[in-house]
Amino acid sequence: MDILTLCNEINLQTEIKNKILAFEKTFDFKTVDKQLKDFFIYKNMEKARIELKSILGKDKDNIKMLMCMLKASTIAYETYKIKGIDDEIYFSTMKCYTRFIDETSKRTHRFYFDRDWWTTRQAGCHLFRIGSLEYEISHIDNKISIELHIPSDSDLSPSSVNQSLTNAKKFFNIYYLETKNAEYCCHSWLLDGQLRAMLKDNSNIIEFQKRFEILDAGETDTEFIQWLFNKNSTDTDYANFPEHTSLQRNMKKHLLSGGVIKNVYGKIK
Repeated sequence: MDILTLCNEINLQTEIKNKILAFEKTFDFKTVDKQLKDFFIYKNMEKARIELKSILGKDKDNIKMLMCMLKASTIAYETYKIKGIDDEIYFSTMKCYTRFIDETSKRTHRFYFDRDWWTTRQAGCHLFRIGSLEYEISHIDNKISIELHIPSDSDLSPSSVNQSLTNAKKFFNIYYLETKNAEYCCHSWLLDGQLRAMLKDNSNIIEFQKRFEILDAGETDTEFIQWLFNKNSTDTDYANFPEHTSLQRNMKKHLLSGGVIKNVYGKIK
């Protein structure tokens, strides 16, 4: 696997791909070899990312950082092959780069990369896209858990979620035996119980919530604004938020009345 092949397989935006390939021709990856290898060690990946940013220096639109993330992702392909993981999962996982750039473009009307704080997980073989959902092997306080993440293009219908969970359990039982007794958890605004007053009881989001035992009351957060309204998470001009869906309409009323939304933590029952 090389960067050009990966870019083509994930349909990376042409404008971004051309910049990546131009930088690649002049860049010596030996200067960041340690950092890219450290992505594969869960406890080291964030430190490695910060070191990498320092080494790369000035980086317009984070193109150099994206190039290094893609390089690490091509190295990750070797792990997939050694373990025998199907290419479909590899490319589905790595399409995160294209999706993230699209999401940012819709919000800001220009192409650039702003998710290096997240993609160490994909590049380091810690997170996998399996059907509708993403699954991260999380190592915290010597405890392994499987963290569920909901991509912006997820199909949250009960049948799709069921299929994803079934395939994920098979995947981890085959390729990551150390996760055998791991709990499947989720930390998301989509688990906030307040949504039950904003949606029908049989909506996909509420059906998704019903799968979880809630473990905490959550903490106030505004990231949902980006996903639900396609606005910056710091935007407080609620009166101008769109109202295309019932959730948008009800959430807008909730925010205008002084309400907040929380990221809530739960585990699969």
